Amino acid sequence: MRKIFLTIIGLILLAHTYAQDKTSRIDSLFESLNTDSELSGAFMVVDSGKVIFEKYFGHEDAEKHNKINALSRFELASVSKQFTAMAVMQLEEKGKLSFEDEINKYFSNLKFKGVKIKNLLRNTSGISEFLAWDPNWIDKTKINSNADILKIVEDKIDTLLFTPGEKYWYSNTNWILLSLIVEKVSGQPFSQYMEKNIFKPAGMINTSVFSARSPKSNLKNYAKGLAYDAKSKSFKSVDDFPSYRYVQYFDGINGPYGIASTAQDLLKWNEALYKNSLLKKEKFIKSISVDTLNDGKYIQFSGLYYGNGWLFTDSTSNENKMHFHTGGYPGYYSIIVRENKNQRYFIALLNKWNTINVYPLTSAIDKILQNQQVPKIERETLSEAIVLMEFQVKQLLGTYAYEKQTELKFDITADDNGNIFAQLTGQQSIQVYPRSELELFYTAVRADLKFSKENDQINSLTLFQNGQELKFNKIK
Repeated sequence: MRKIFLTIIGLILLAHTYAQDKTSRIDSLFESLNTDSELSGAFMVVDSGKVIFEKYFGHEDAEKHNKINALSRFELASVSKQFTAMAVMQLEEKGKLSFEDEINKYFSNLKFKGVKIKNLLRNTSGISEFLAWDPNWIDKTKINSNADILKIVEDKIDTLLFTPGEKYWYSNTNWILLSLIVEKVSGQPFSQYMEKNIFKPAGMINTSVFSARSPKSNLKNYAKGLAYDAKSKSFKSVDDFPSYRYVQYFDGINGPYGIASTAQDLLKWNEALYKNSLLKKEKFIKSISVDTLNDGKYIQFSGLYYGNGWLFTDSTSNENKMHFHTGGYPGYYSIIVRENKNQRYFIALLNKWNTINVYPLTSAIDKILQNQQVPKIERETLSEAIVLMEFQVKQLLGTYAYEKQTELKFDITADDNGNIFAQLTGQQSIQVYPRSELELFYTAVRADLKFSKENDQINSLTLFQNGQELKFNKIK
């Protein structure tokens, strides 16, 4: 008996040693990523159901008055989608709606037909992305709400991009409509439904549907979104960037984003999912199971499958498979990853753009948890901009068409202060910075624009991103 007892004690000590080693390696990883003290966010790692790492870096504000801590709330961006999906799935479980319902049942003024709730949940509706709409459709003098976006859909969207269920097309408009359906079916504002049926039951006391720029918003313990300004060589509030102005007039939107939470509350979310306390087990498994398009092929893009607010790589209907979702919105970058088999969970919430990519970070954490060698991770380079003369800025301006697909265009513009902006077809206008007379770089993403001359006139630009080179010829 004594030998058995000693063996058990030995195994417990060995497991504790392994856990300590993992924690130490994770801690070293984050310290290596914070050598300039500019890493800013909340990070948590769970292994075998236990928190083995929890750490907070940086500040809630650009002035560095308030340090990020366990109570700091971050905007979740697209990580919010899994919460919206949960609300819809709860109502389906109660028989209040069906995934097969056509959305015209809830929005009678739509000019198109054939879109079902399941198409919204799986991003196969064919409804265009509201963030890429004609700017003239949007009232920029106010904080727009879901109702404002619905009115535009009803008035402006005559046809779909494709037949519903024909292909996968990520669109945040889908999730605005889902949020509105939750309100119509439940008879409650979306924020109240989420509080009563998801956040409170899960014990998420510091989580809410949130609009930071609304007059009565509680900004205590709020981690503001920050981005790097290459001109001032410092991090500033995203509200100070002209190209991110849309975060202000779209701040009343919820469903695709619009939820703020803490790392500790997201741990409670994971526990609620693990215990199936918010939704029956078989119902949740459907949210991380593969569905098919009209032609019978799996709903898939870039090697990933899309469920109801979750991404995954395993096509089996297996509750233990890894599933995750990222979130990205000006100033914020986040990811949560779940894997039930080993009860592993990773949370990364950042309130600074331009510092670290969450994908290689997640991969490194996974390697540590599996006691494997960790690949080297590099921080984003914080490049410094130069100042161009007025005539140098003007020579870059114009419209450039992609040589292999002329409907894809780049518009290069500038404001009265000489700030330069690049807008790719279907995307928001983003500020870019001059590295040289003929080279601009992004800080929102890792990409460069290089211009070419012929007879001393700019005739093309080349986009360098993700190892690709795409040439655009100047057309006006």
